[in-house]
Amino acid sequence: MRAGQTKKIMLVRSTGFPQKWVQEMEAAFPYAQFVVADDNAESIYSQAEGVHALIGCPRSIFTPELLVRIGESLEWVHAGGAGIEEFLYPEFVHHRAAFTNGKIIQGPEVSDHAMALLLSLTRNIHLVLRGKAPRSMPRPVELRKKTALVFGSGGIGLLLAEKLKAFGMYVIAVDDDYLPMASFIDEIHLTEHFLKQLPRADVVICCCPNTERSRFTFNEVAFKAMRQDAFFVNVSRGMLVKTDDLVKVLKEGRLRGVGLDVTEPEPLPEDHPLRSMDHVVITPHIAGPSDHNRRRGFDLIRANIERFLAGMPLLNIVDKKRGY
Repeated sequence: MRAGQTKKIMLVRSTGFPQKWVQEMEAAFPYAQFVVADDNAESIYSQAEGVHALIGCPRSIFTPELLVRIGESLEWVHAGGAGIEEFLYPEFVHHRAAFTNGKIIQGPEVSDHAMALLLSLTRNIHLVLRGKAPRSMPRPVELRKKTALVFGSGGIGLLLAEKLKAFGMYVIAVDDDYLPMASFIDEIHLTEHFLKQLPRADVVICCCPNTERSRFTFNEVAFKAMRQDAFFVNVSRGMLVKTDDLVKVLKEGRLRGVGLDVTEPEPLPEDHPLRSMDHVVITPHIAGPSDHNRRRGFDLIRANIERFLAGMPLLNIVDKKRGY
């Protein structure tokens, strides 16, 4: 950039920025003005005026009032996570600022977690950890030659499909968009044909973002369209599932196993019926972190800062109207 075109970029510490990373970016982009805020409203608001780029602001603080405080300068907002529904209030949806997030880069760890939940269920590990006697357990289930349906085939879903194929499964992907014709996906179907495909699947895994269109996709109708002994795993957002409907079908004897990293509400109350069911495994929304995810997030932000300062298109753009 030329002198006189300095951009003010706010980094919020909730993104996990150690000081050495801040210094690295300051050295790499001397024509940018970096301000570092703690993840609280007082720190962010006190430095917000005139900011051109806002990186890592917590969802609870990213309000219409903050947009007003920043003023007309705002050009770009980045959310570190993949789930961004709480950012999409009307004032921001219609704002001119570009919006990017951490989609795609969370694929490795979240797809690993989905496999961990699935294998816990198919290999009876969940029952072992609950102290069940081996003779009282059903026989474990092989994944080889079974059919898996992956609902939502973005950065997480595609890597999950690759892993499922490596286990010898027949993989069906369901998505709103056409996908690359990858060798590890056997069939691709659009979302409007989702219910027709459910009866074919031994395993159904939800990796879809939470949008107005996808919300509560997994309801009583969907669960009853599945095979009675199917496995269901959700690693995306709790609001993709109608929890009461899930409880109802489980009490009716449907579904052999359910693995949830996300729930609605979240966290589930300690006395919630799902917590007492032997064939349900719940983890507390921990699929996202890993030993490499913060560095991937930093590398994405650095690449986008370079592009932002150069006037180039940003990576991981969110379509604010579609919600992903």
